Amino acid sequence: MKRMTLKWIIGLMGLAMIGLISFQLYWIDNLISANEERFQKDVLDALNTVSDKLEKQETINAFKKLNHLSRAQVYDTALDKYQALRTPYRRTPPPQTEFTQQGSQQVFIIEDSIYGATMEVVFSMGRMDNYFFQKFNPKPPHEEELLERNLRIRALEDKLAKVSHRYEQTFEVVNKLMGSQQPLANRLNPYHLDSLLEKELTSRRIDIEYEYGVFQSRLKQFLFLTENSEPHELASSELKASLFPNDLFGNDSQIAIKFPDKRGFLMKKVWSAMTTSGVLVLVILFCFGYSIRTIVRQKKLSEMKNDFINNMTHELKTPISTVSLAVEALSDSEIERSDLREKYIHVIGEENKRLGEQVEKVLQIAAIDRNDFNLKETMLSMREMMQNAADHILMQVDQRGGRINLIDGSQKDLIKGDEMHIINIIINLLDNANKYSPEAPNITLKADSDDDNFYLSIQDRGIGMTRDQQKCIFEKFYRVPTGDLHNVKGFGLGLAYVQKIVAAHGGSIDVNSELGKGSKFSIKLPLAKNEA
Repeated sequence: MKRMTLKWIIGLMGLAMIGLISFQLYWIDNLISANEERFQKDVLDALNTVSDKLEKQETINAFKKLNHLSRAQVYDTALDKYQALRTPYRRTPPPQTEFTQQGSQQVFIIEDSIYGATMEVVFSMGRMDNYFFQKFNPKPPHEEELLERNLRIRALEDKLAKVSHRYEQTFEVVNKLMGSQQPLANRLNPYHLDSLLEKELTSRRIDIEYEYGVFQSRLKQFLFLTENSEPHELASSELKASLFPNDLFGNDSQIAIKFPDKRGFLMKKVWSAMTTSGVLVLVILFCFGYSIRTIVRQKKLSEMKNDFINNMTHELKTPISTVSLAVEALSDSEIERSDLREKYIHVIGEENKRLGEQVEKVLQIAAIDRNDFNLKETMLSMREMMQNAADHILMQVDQRGGRINLIDGSQKDLIKGDEMHIINIIINLLDNANKYSPEAPNITLKADSDDDNFYLSIQDRGIGMTRDQQKCIFEKFYRVPTGDLHNVKGFGLGLAYVQKIVAAHGGSIDVNSELGKGSKFSIKLPLAKNEA
Protein backbone atom coordinates (compact mmCIF):
# COMPACT_ATOMS: atom_id res chain seq x y z
CA MET A 1 0.00 0.00 0.00
CA LYS A 2 1.36 3.38 -0.99
CA ARG A 3 2.06 5.95 1.71
CA MET A 4 -0.34 8.49 0.14
CA THR A 5 -3.13 5.91 -0.02
CA LEU A 6 -2.59 5.08 3.64
CA LYS A 7 -2.78 8.76 4.55
CA TRP A 8 -6.06 9.14 2.67
CA ILE A 9 -7.55 6.11 4.41
CA ILE A 10 -6.49 7.38 7.83
CA GLY A 11 -7.81 10.86 7.01
CA LEU A 12 -11.21 9.57 5.87
CA MET A 13 -11.55 7.25 8.87
CA GLY A 14 -10.60 10.13 11.19
CA LEU A 15 -13.19 12.39 9.54
CA ALA A 16 -15.84 9.69 9.93
CA MET A 17 -14.94 9.29 13.62
CA ILE A 18 -15.17 13.05 14.22
CA GLY A 19 -18.59 13.12 12.51
CA LEU A 20 -19.83 10.16 14.55
CA ILE A 21 -18.67 11.63 17.85
CA SER A 22 -20.15 15.03 16.94
CA PHE A 23 -23.48 13.38 16.15
CA GLN A 24 -23.42 11.52 19.45
CA LEU A 25 -22.72 14.75 21.35
CA TYR A 26 -25.51 16.55 19.43
CA TRP A 27 -27.94 13.73 20.22
CA ILE A 28 -27.03 13.77 23.91
CA ASP A 29 -27.42 17.56 24.06
CA ASN A 30 -30.88 17.33 22.45
CA LEU A 31 -31.83 14.56 24.86
CA ILE A 32 -30.82 16.71 27.85
CA SER A 33 -32.75 19.69 26.45
CA ALA A 34 -35.86 17.57 25.88
CA ASN A 35 -35.65 16.19 29.42
CA GLU A 36 -35.27 19.72 30.79
CA GLU A 37 -38.37 20.89 28.91
CA ARG A 38 -40.35 17.87 30.10
CA PHE A 39 -39.13 18.45 33.65
CA GLN A 40 -40.22 22.11 33.53
CA LYS A 41 -43.62 21.13 32.13
CA ASP A 42 -44.14 18.50 34.84
CA VAL A 43 -43.23 20.97 37.58
CA LEU A 44 -45.58 23.64 36.22
CA ASP A 45 -48.36 21.05 35.90
CA ALA A 46 -47.75 20.05 39.51
CA LEU A 47 -47.89 23.69 40.70
CA ASN A 48 -51.09 24.38 38.74
CA THR A 49 -52.66 21.20 40.09
CA VAL A 50 -51.77 22.24 43.63
CA SER A 51 -53.31 25.68 43.03
CA ASP A 52 -56.46 24.11 41.57
CA LYS A 53 -56.83 21.72 44.50
CA LEU A 54 -56.38 24.53 47.02
CA GLU A 55 -59.10 26.53 45.29
CA LYS A 56 -61.48 23.59 45.14
CA GLN A 57 -60.80 22.76 48.77
CA GLU A 58 -61.63 26.33 49.78
CA THR A 59 -64.96 26.10 47.92
CA ILE A 60 -65.78 22.76 49.51
CA ASN A 61 -64.93 24.10 52.96
CA ALA A 62 -67.22 27.12 52.39
CA PHE A 63 -70.16 24.87 51.51
CA LYS A 64 -69.44 22.57 54.41
CA LYS A 65 -69.45 25.54 56.76
CA LEU A 66 -72.83 26.68 55.47
CA ASN A 67 -74.29 23.18 55.69
CA HIS A 68 -73.60 23.21 59.40
CA LEU A 69 -76.17 26.00 59.86
CA SER A 70 -79.38 24.92 61.51
CA ARG A 71 -82.01 24.13 58.90
CA ALA A 72 -84.64 24.86 61.55
CA GLN A 73 -83.34 28.42 61.95
CA VAL A 74 -83.43 29.00 58.20
CA TYR A 75 -86.93 27.56 58.02
CA ASP A 76 -88.15 29.70 60.91
CA THR A 77 -86.68 32.82 59.29
CA ALA A 78 -88.45 32.15 56.01
CA LEU A 79 -91.67 31.26 57.81
CA ASP A 80 -91.60 34.46 59.86
CA LYS A 81 -91.24 36.49 56.69
CA TYR A 82 -94.15 34.73 55.12
CA GLN A 83 -96.31 35.07 58.25
CA ALA A 84 -95.59 38.77 58.21
CA LEU A 85 -96.88 38.91 54.64
CA ARG A 86 -100.07 37.04 55.27
CA THR A 87 -100.92 38.38 58.79
CA PRO A 88 -103.17 41.27 57.67
CA TYR A 89 -105.43 39.05 55.61
CA ARG A 90 -104.60 35.49 56.66
CA ARG A 91 -104.83 34.53 53.02
CA THR A 92 -103.21 31.49 51.42
CA PRO A 93 -101.55 31.92 48.02
CA PRO A 94 -102.65 29.30 45.55
CA PRO A 95 -100.13 26.92 43.95
CA GLN A 96 -100.36 28.79 40.58
CA THR A 97 -97.00 30.63 40.60
CA GLU A 98 -95.09 32.48 37.88
CA PHE A 99 -91.32 33.15 37.97
CA THR A 100 -89.50 36.00 36.26
CA GLN A 101 -85.92 37.34 36.31
CA GLN A 102 -85.59 41.12 36.57
CA GLY A 103 -81.89 42.03 36.52
CA SER A 104 -80.39 40.82 39.79
CA GLN A 105 -83.85 40.16 41.26
CA GLN A 106 -85.87 36.96 41.09
CA VAL A 107 -89.67 37.52 41.33
CA PHE A 108 -92.34 34.96 42.23
CA ILE A 109 -95.87 36.13 41.21
CA ILE A 110 -98.56 34.12 43.04
CA GLU A 111 -102.29 34.28 42.11
CA ASP A 112 -104.96 33.57 44.76
CA SER A 113 -107.79 31.78 42.96
CA ILE A 114 -110.10 31.88 45.97
CA TYR A 115 -110.10 35.55 46.82
CA GLY A 116 -108.51 36.95 43.68
CA ALA A 117 -105.47 38.29 45.54
CA THR A 118 -102.01 38.68 44.00
CA MET A 119 -98.66 38.38 45.84
CA GLU A 120 -95.14 39.15 44.59
CA VAL A 121 -92.18 37.66 46.46
CA VAL A 122 -88.91 39.30 45.36
CA PHE A 123 -85.46 37.86 46.23
CA SER A 124 -82.58 40.29 45.76
CA MET A 125 -78.97 39.23 46.61
CA GLY A 126 -80.09 37.13 49.52
CA ARG A 127 -82.57 39.70 50.87
CA MET A 128 -86.31 39.02 50.53
CA ASP A 129 -88.54 42.04 49.78
CA ASN A 130 -92.25 41.27 49.63
CA TYR A 131 -95.03 43.15 47.91
CA PHE A 132 -98.59 41.92 48.40
CA PHE A 133 -101.51 43.06 46.22
CA GLN A 134 -104.98 41.58 46.77
CA LYS A 135 -108.59 41.77 45.71
CA PHE A 136 -111.06 40.78 48.46
CA ASN A 137 -114.15 38.77 48.03
CA PRO A 138 -116.58 39.90 50.73
CA LYS A 139 -117.93 36.44 51.12
CA PRO A 140 -116.37 34.56 54.03
CA PRO A 141 -114.68 31.31 53.14
CA HIS A 142 -116.51 28.01 53.56
CA GLU A 143 -115.18 25.31 55.87
CA GLU A 144 -113.92 23.26 52.93
CA GLU A 145 -112.22 26.30 51.53
CA LEU A 146 -110.56 27.01 54.86
CA LEU A 147 -109.24 23.42 54.99
CA GLU A 148 -107.92 23.70 51.48
CA ARG A 149 -106.37 27.06 52.35
CA ASN A 150 -104.57 25.63 55.38
CA LEU A 151 -103.13 22.79 53.30
CA ARG A 152 -101.91 25.21 50.68
CA ILE A 153 -100.43 27.42 53.36
CA ARG A 154 -98.38 24.56 54.76
CA ALA A 155 -97.15 23.52 51.28
CA LEU A 156 -96.14 27.06 50.41
CA GLU A 157 -94.45 27.48 53.77
CA ASP A 158 -92.30 24.44 53.07
CA LYS A 159 -91.39 25.65 49.59
CA LEU A 160 -90.55 29.14 50.74
CA ALA A 161 -88.40 27.81 53.57
CA LYS A 162 -86.40 25.62 51.16
CA VAL A 163 -86.04 28.39 48.58
CA SER A 164 -84.97 30.85 51.22
CA HIS A 165 -82.44 28.37 52.60
CA ARG A 166 -80.93 27.60 49.19
CA TYR A 167 -80.69 31.23 48.10
CA GLU A 168 -79.21 32.38 51.35
CA GLN A 169 -76.61 29.59 51.08
CA THR A 170 -75.84 30.44 47.47
CA PHE A 171 -75.51 34.16 48.01
CA GLU A 172 -73.34 33.71 51.05
CA VAL A 173 -70.98 31.30 49.21
CA VAL A 174 -70.85 33.58 46.16
CA ASN A 175 -70.16 36.52 48.44
CA LYS A 176 -67.31 34.63 50.08
CA LEU A 177 -65.79 33.45 46.80
CA MET A 178 -66.29 36.61 44.79
CA GLY A 179 -65.42 39.23 47.25
CA SER A 180 -63.36 37.53 49.90
CA GLN A 181 -61.05 39.97 51.58
CA GLN A 182 -59.53 37.43 53.96
CA PRO A 183 -55.75 37.64 54.34
CA LEU A 184 -53.88 35.07 52.30
CA ALA A 185 -52.36 33.64 55.48
CA ASN A 186 -55.90 32.70 56.65
CA ARG A 187 -56.67 30.99 53.35
CA LEU A 188 -53.51 28.85 53.20
CA ASN A 189 -52.35 26.04 55.45
CA PRO A 190 -48.55 25.65 55.00
CA TYR A 191 -48.60 21.99 55.99
CA HIS A 192 -51.45 21.21 53.62
CA LEU A 193 -49.66 23.12 50.83
CA ASP A 194 -46.42 21.22 51.48
CA SER A 195 -48.24 17.88 51.49
CA LEU A 196 -50.03 18.62 48.20
CA LEU A 197 -46.84 19.83 46.53
CA GLU A 198 -44.84 16.78 47.60
CA LYS A 199 -47.61 14.43 46.45
CA GLU A 200 -47.91 16.04 43.01
CA LEU A 201 -44.15 16.10 42.40
CA THR A 202 -43.76 12.49 43.54
CA SER A 203 -46.57 11.37 41.24
CA ARG A 204 -44.55 12.83 38.37
CA ARG A 205 -41.38 11.02 39.51
CA ILE A 206 -39.65 14.19 40.65
CA ASP A 207 -38.02 13.01 43.86
CA ILE A 208 -35.22 15.51 44.47
CA GLU A 209 -34.77 18.25 47.05
CA TYR A 210 -36.59 21.49 46.33
CA GLU A 211 -37.16 24.94 47.81
CA TYR A 212 -40.41 26.84 47.47
CA GLY A 213 -42.27 29.86 48.77
CA VAL A 214 -45.53 31.81 48.42
CA PHE A 215 -44.81 35.22 46.94
CA GLN A 216 -47.09 38.28 46.98
CA SER A 217 -46.18 40.49 44.03
CA ARG A 218 -47.99 43.57 45.29
CA LEU A 219 -46.22 43.51 48.64
CA LYS A 220 -43.00 42.16 47.08
CA GLN A 221 -42.48 39.73 49.89
CA PHE A 222 -42.78 36.01 50.66
CA LEU A 223 -45.61 34.85 52.89
CA PHE A 224 -44.15 31.33 53.25
CA LEU A 225 -40.56 30.27 52.57
CA THR A 226 -38.79 26.95 53.09
CA GLU A 227 -35.78 26.85 55.34
CA ASN A 228 -32.40 27.91 53.88
CA SER A 229 -34.06 29.24 50.72
CA GLU A 230 -32.78 32.28 48.87
CA PRO A 231 -35.69 34.75 48.36
CA HIS A 232 -34.07 36.47 45.37
CA GLU A 233 -33.47 33.17 43.54
CA LEU A 234 -37.03 32.00 44.19
CA ALA A 235 -38.48 35.35 43.10
CA SER A 236 -36.62 35.09 39.78
CA SER A 237 -37.47 31.42 39.22
CA GLU A 238 -39.31 30.50 36.02
CA LEU A 239 -41.22 27.77 37.84
CA LYS A 240 -44.22 29.69 39.22
CA ALA A 241 -48.00 29.31 39.38
CA SER A 242 -50.77 31.65 40.56
CA LEU A 243 -52.70 30.81 43.72
CA PHE A 244 -56.49 31.22 43.66
CA PRO A 245 -56.42 32.40 40.03
CA ASN A 246 -60.26 32.46 39.79
CA ASP A 247 -60.77 35.16 42.40
CA LEU A 248 -62.94 37.65 40.54
CA PHE A 249 -61.38 40.65 42.18
CA GLY A 250 -57.84 39.53 41.47
CA ASN A 251 -55.11 37.87 43.47
CA ASP A 252 -51.40 38.52 43.04
CA SER A 253 -50.11 35.58 45.10
CA GLN A 254 -47.85 33.00 43.46
CA ILE A 255 -46.12 29.80 44.48
CA ALA A 256 -42.51 29.63 43.26
CA ILE A 257 -40.23 26.60 43.38
CA LYS A 258 -36.55 25.95 42.77
CA PHE A 259 -34.50 22.73 42.47
CA PRO A 260 -30.85 23.16 43.55
CA ASP A 261 -29.81 19.80 42.08
CA LYS A 262 -31.87 19.99 38.89
CA ARG A 263 -28.83 19.54 36.63
CA GLY A 264 -27.74 16.40 38.43
CA PHE A 265 -31.29 15.02 38.33
CA LEU A 266 -31.56 15.60 34.58
CA MET A 267 -28.11 14.09 33.97
CA LYS A 268 -29.15 11.06 36.01
CA LYS A 269 -32.14 10.62 33.72
CA VAL A 270 -29.89 10.34 30.66
CA TRP A 271 -26.93 8.71 32.38
CA SER A 272 -27.67 5.24 31.01
CA ALA A 273 -28.00 6.58 27.47
CA MET A 274 -24.82 8.65 27.85
CA THR A 275 -22.91 5.70 29.30
CA THR A 276 -24.03 3.38 26.51
CA SER A 277 -23.18 6.01 23.90
CA GLY A 278 -19.80 6.66 25.53
CA VAL A 279 -18.96 2.96 25.65
CA LEU A 280 -19.90 2.54 21.99
CA VAL A 281 -17.79 5.57 21.04
CA LEU A 282 -14.84 4.19 23.00
CA VAL A 283 -15.24 0.80 21.33
CA ILE A 284 -15.33 2.46 17.92
CA LEU A 285 -12.31 4.59 18.81
CA PHE A 286 -10.45 1.50 19.97
CA CYS A 287 -11.33 -0.34 16.78
CA PHE A 288 -10.33 2.70 14.74
CA GLY A 289 -7.00 3.01 16.56
CA TYR A 290 -6.38 -0.71 16.38
CA SER A 291 -7.18 -0.74 12.68
CA ILE A 292 -4.79 2.15 11.99
CA ARG A 293 -2.13 0.51 14.13
CA THR A 294 -2.61 -2.78 12.31
CA ILE A 295 -2.41 -1.10 8.91
CA VAL A 296 0.78 0.75 9.88
CA ARG A 297 2.30 -2.39 11.40
CA GLN A 298 1.38 -4.44 8.36
CA LYS A 299 2.94 -1.83 6.12
CA LYS A 300 6.04 -1.75 8.28
CA LEU A 301 6.13 -5.54 8.43
CA SER A 302 5.80 -5.69 4.68
CA GLU A 303 8.75 -3.36 4.33
CA MET A 304 10.79 -5.38 6.81
CA LYS A 305 9.95 -8.59 5.01
CA ASN A 306 11.07 -7.07 1.76
CA ASP A 307 14.33 -6.05 3.42
CA PHE A 308 14.62 -9.52 4.91
CA ILE A 309 14.14 -11.15 1.52
CA ASN A 310 16.71 -8.83 -0.03
CA ASN A 311 19.20 -9.50 2.77
CA MET A 312 18.58 -13.21 2.74
CA THR A 313 18.96 -13.31 -1.03
CA HIS A 314 22.24 -11.46 -0.71
CA GLU A 315 23.46 -13.64 2.16
CA LEU A 316 22.57 -16.83 0.30
CA LYS A 317 23.79 -15.62 -3.05
CA THR A 318 27.29 -14.83 -1.76
CA PRO A 319 28.20 -18.39 -0.63
CA ILE A 320 26.47 -19.87 -3.66
CA SER A 321 28.53 -17.64 -5.96
CA THR A 322 31.70 -18.50 -4.07
CA VAL A 323 30.96 -22.25 -4.29
CA SER A 324 30.19 -21.89 -8.00
CA LEU A 325 33.52 -20.18 -8.63
CA ALA A 326 35.40 -22.79 -6.62
CA VAL A 327 33.70 -25.62 -8.47
CA GLU A 328 34.48 -23.96 -11.78
CA ALA A 329 38.14 -23.59 -10.75
CA LEU A 330 38.32 -27.20 -9.70
CA SER A 331 37.07 -28.25 -13.11
CA ASP A 332 40.24 -26.77 -14.63
CA SER A 333 42.76 -29.56 -15.28
CA GLU A 334 45.66 -27.41 -14.25
CA ILE A 335 44.08 -26.57 -10.89
CA GLU A 336 43.37 -30.22 -10.34
CA ARG A 337 47.10 -31.00 -10.42
CA SER A 338 48.16 -27.93 -8.39
CA ASP A 339 48.21 -27.16 -4.67
CA LEU A 340 45.23 -24.79 -5.11
CA ARG A 341 42.87 -27.76 -5.20
CA GLU A 342 42.88 -28.15 -1.42
CA LYS A 343 42.33 -24.42 -0.95
CA TYR A 344 39.25 -24.39 -3.17
CA ILE A 345 37.87 -27.48 -1.47
CA HIS A 346 38.30 -25.69 1.89
CA VAL A 347 36.49 -22.63 0.50
CA ILE A 348 33.61 -24.79 -0.71
CA GLY A 349 33.33 -26.40 2.71
CA GLU A 350 33.36 -23.06 4.56
CA GLU A 351 30.79 -21.46 2.27
CA ASN A 352 28.60 -24.52 2.46
CA LYS A 353 28.77 -24.33 6.24
CA ARG A 354 27.94 -20.64 6.13
CA LEU A 355 25.00 -21.35 3.84
CA GLY A 356 23.74 -24.00 6.23
CA GLU A 357 24.01 -21.60 9.19
CA GLN A 358 21.94 -18.97 7.39
CA VAL A 359 19.25 -21.50 6.54
CA GLU A 360 19.34 -22.82 10.10
CA LYS A 361 18.75 -19.34 11.50
CA VAL A 362 15.63 -18.88 9.41
CA LEU A 363 14.35 -22.34 10.35
CA GLN A 364 15.06 -21.74 14.03
CA ILE A 365 13.21 -18.45 14.21
CA ALA A 366 10.25 -20.00 12.36
CA ALA A 367 10.18 -22.93 14.80
CA ILE A 368 10.46 -20.62 17.81
CA ASP A 369 7.70 -18.41 16.45
CA ARG A 370 5.44 -21.48 16.29
CA ASN A 371 6.64 -22.63 19.72
CA ASP A 372 7.72 -25.75 17.87
CA PHE A 373 11.01 -26.40 19.63
CA ASN A 374 12.23 -28.39 22.61
CA LEU A 375 14.92 -27.23 25.02
CA LYS A 376 17.46 -29.88 25.85
CA GLU A 377 18.05 -28.67 29.36
CA THR A 378 21.16 -29.65 31.28
CA MET A 379 23.11 -28.11 34.13
CA LEU A 380 25.24 -25.35 32.61
CA SER A 381 28.00 -23.14 33.97
CA MET A 382 27.40 -19.63 32.70
CA ARG A 383 31.11 -18.80 33.13
CA GLU A 384 31.93 -21.50 30.58
CA MET A 385 29.15 -20.35 28.24
CA MET A 386 30.46 -16.77 28.37
CA GLN A 387 34.06 -17.90 27.72
CA ASN A 388 33.10 -20.14 24.79
CA ALA A 389 31.03 -17.38 23.18
CA ALA A 390 33.83 -14.82 23.66
CA ASP A 391 36.37 -17.22 22.11
CA HIS A 392 34.04 -17.73 19.12
CA ILE A 393 33.79 -14.01 18.34
CA LEU A 394 37.26 -12.97 19.48
CA MET A 395 38.90 -13.50 16.07
CA GLN A 396 36.47 -11.11 14.33
CA VAL A 397 37.01 -8.49 17.04
CA ASP A 398 40.79 -8.84 16.81
CA GLN A 399 40.69 -8.35 13.06
CA ARG A 400 39.19 -4.89 13.66
CA GLY A 401 41.68 -4.04 16.40
CA GLY A 402 39.11 -4.34 19.16
CA ARG A 403 38.91 -6.19 22.45
CA ILE A 404 36.50 -8.04 24.72
CA ASN A 405 36.60 -7.30 28.48
CA LEU A 406 35.37 -10.25 30.51
CA ILE A 407 34.33 -9.32 34.08
CA ASP A 408 33.06 -12.07 36.35
CA GLY A 409 31.57 -10.93 39.63
CA SER A 410 29.21 -13.84 40.10
CA GLN A 411 29.22 -16.13 43.12
CA LYS A 412 26.89 -18.68 41.56
CA ASP A 413 26.68 -19.52 37.88
CA LEU A 414 24.79 -22.82 37.45
CA ILE A 415 21.56 -22.66 35.46
CA LYS A 416 19.35 -25.26 33.85
CA GLY A 417 19.21 -24.65 30.11
CA ASP A 418 19.93 -25.66 26.54
CA GLU A 419 23.66 -25.31 25.85
CA MET A 420 23.36 -24.60 22.12
CA HIS A 421 20.72 -21.87 22.52
CA ILE A 422 22.47 -20.22 25.50
CA ILE A 423 25.75 -19.95 23.60
CA ASN A 424 23.89 -18.69 20.51
CA ILE A 425 22.19 -15.81 22.35
CA ILE A 426 25.53 -14.65 23.82
CA ILE A 427 27.22 -14.92 20.39
CA ASN A 428 24.34 -12.96 18.80
CA LEU A 429 24.73 -10.11 21.29
CA LEU A 430 28.54 -10.07 20.96
CA ASP A 431 28.24 -10.15 17.16
CA ASN A 432 25.86 -7.16 17.19
CA ALA A 433 28.23 -5.25 19.50
CA ASN A 434 31.01 -5.89 17.04
CA LYS A 435 29.03 -5.04 13.87
CA TYR A 436 27.50 -1.81 15.23
CA SER A 437 30.80 -0.38 16.47
CA PRO A 438 32.09 2.00 13.76
CA GLU A 439 35.63 2.01 15.19
CA ALA A 440 37.67 -0.65 16.99
CA PRO A 441 35.13 -2.53 19.13
CA ASN A 442 35.36 -2.18 22.91
CA ILE A 443 33.00 -4.78 24.33
CA THR A 444 32.45 -5.56 28.01
CA LEU A 445 31.00 -8.93 28.99
CA LYS A 446 30.04 -8.82 32.64
CA ALA A 447 28.52 -11.45 34.97
CA ASP A 448 26.91 -11.14 38.40
CA SER A 449 24.50 -13.11 40.59
CA ASP A 450 22.36 -13.05 43.70
CA ASP A 451 20.60 -15.80 45.61
CA ASP A 452 18.04 -16.46 42.87
CA ASN A 453 19.27 -15.15 39.52
CA PHE A 454 22.29 -14.91 37.28
CA TYR A 455 22.88 -11.55 35.54
CA LEU A 456 24.70 -11.16 32.26
CA SER A 457 25.35 -7.89 30.42
CA ILE A 458 26.99 -7.07 27.08
CA GLN A 459 27.97 -3.43 26.62
CA ASP A 460 29.53 -1.69 23.60
CA ARG A 461 30.53 1.81 22.55
CA GLY A 462 28.90 1.67 19.15
CA ILE A 463 26.35 3.83 17.32
CA GLY A 464 23.62 3.37 19.93
CA MET A 465 19.87 3.68 19.40
CA THR A 466 17.03 6.14 19.89
CA ARG A 467 14.17 5.35 22.26
CA ASP A 468 11.83 4.64 19.37
CA GLN A 469 14.31 2.18 17.92
CA GLN A 470 14.71 0.46 21.28
CA LYS A 471 10.98 -0.30 21.28
CA CYS A 472 11.25 -2.18 17.97
CA ILE A 473 14.54 -4.06 18.14
CA PHE A 474 12.99 -7.30 19.42
CA GLU A 475 10.52 -7.45 16.53
CA LYS A 476 11.17 -9.87 13.72
CA PHE A 477 12.89 -8.48 10.60
CA TYR A 478 13.56 -5.13 12.29
CA ARG A 479 17.04 -3.73 11.70
CA VAL A 480 18.45 -0.58 13.25
CA PRO A 481 19.46 1.93 10.57
CA THR A 482 23.25 1.91 10.35
CA GLY A 483 23.88 5.35 8.82
CA ASP A 484 27.32 5.33 7.21
CA LEU A 485 27.93 1.68 8.06
CA HIS A 486 27.31 -0.41 4.96
CA ASN A 487 28.93 -3.68 6.02
CA VAL A 488 26.34 -4.66 8.64
CA LYS A 489 24.77 -7.87 7.43
CA GLY A 490 21.90 -9.88 8.84
CA PHE A 491 18.22 -10.78 8.56
CA GLY A 492 16.83 -8.81 11.51
CA LEU A 493 16.07 -12.06 13.33
CA GLY A 494 18.88 -12.17 15.89
CA LEU A 495 17.38 -10.15 18.73
CA ALA A 496 13.94 -11.66 18.21
CA TYR A 497 15.60 -15.05 18.60
CA VAL A 498 17.48 -13.93 21.73
CA GLN A 499 14.29 -12.67 23.40
CA LYS A 500 12.39 -15.89 22.61
CA ILE A 501 15.16 -18.12 24.01
CA VAL A 502 15.61 -16.03 27.17
CA ALA A 503 11.84 -16.10 27.79
CA ALA A 504 11.78 -19.87 27.20
CA HIS A 505 14.38 -20.23 29.98
CA GLY A 506 12.22 -18.18 32.38
CA GLY A 507 14.39 -15.07 32.14
CA SER A 508 14.15 -11.53 30.79
CA ILE A 509 16.20 -9.16 28.64
CA ASP A 510 16.40 -5.35 28.74
CA VAL A 511 18.22 -2.75 26.68
CA ASN A 512 19.63 0.60 27.66
CA SER A 513 21.07 2.67 24.84
CA GLU A 514 21.99 6.22 23.95
CA LEU A 515 22.47 7.40 20.40
CA GLY A 516 26.15 7.86 19.59
CA LYS A 517 27.38 6.38 22.90
CA GLY A 518 26.59 2.69 22.65
CA SER A 519 24.18 0.07 23.98
CA LYS A 520 23.91 -2.28 26.93
CA PHE A 521 21.89 -5.51 26.90
CA SER A 522 21.09 -7.08 30.29
CA ILE A 523 19.90 -10.67 30.70
CA LYS A 524 18.47 -12.21 33.84
CA LEU A 525 18.25 -16.01 34.12
CA PRO A 526 17.04 -18.03 37.11
CA LEU A 527 19.69 -20.12 38.87
CA ALA A 528 19.27 -23.86 39.15
CA LYS A 529 17.37 -24.91 42.27
CA ASN A 530 20.28 -26.70 43.86
CA GLU A 531 22.42 -23.62 43.17
CA ALA A 532 19.95 -21.01 44.38
